Amino acid sequence: CDECPLKRENKMISKIVSPTITANIDPERCLLEQGILCMGPVTRGGCEAKCINVLMPCRGCMGPNSEIEDQGVKMISAIASILGVENEENLTDQKIEDLLSRIKDIFGTFYRFTLPDALLNKKVKERR
Repeated sequence: CDECPLKRENKMISKIVSPTITANIDPERCLLEQGILCMGPVTRGGCEAKCINVLMPCRGCMGPNSEIEDQGVKMISAIASILGVENEENLTDQKIEDLLSRIKDIFGTFYRFTLPDALLNKKVKERR
């Protein structure tokens, strides 16, 4: 987000939409706040927002910034906060499943460039 020229309003979203549905996209407003998954909040800067400048959501190719241990976990946390899941302990399993089902291919999206180094892999290796 540091290099992103789009305007952020810190609004909550109620749905996740496909970036291929461009009919109602405001080209000056934050894509994530419009429900389009964008890895900008958890990605290192340095690319000069090349994707965003052509209205494509960030895919995270620069990797996580130095303060983030696991890019995928941090992105799931970011999505939860804008979907308004602050009181997740009060959510039913079905509601949580409904929210997560809006995101197609969580691992492929959130770990596209960082899966080999994910905390999830480290936990699996520890159990072996």
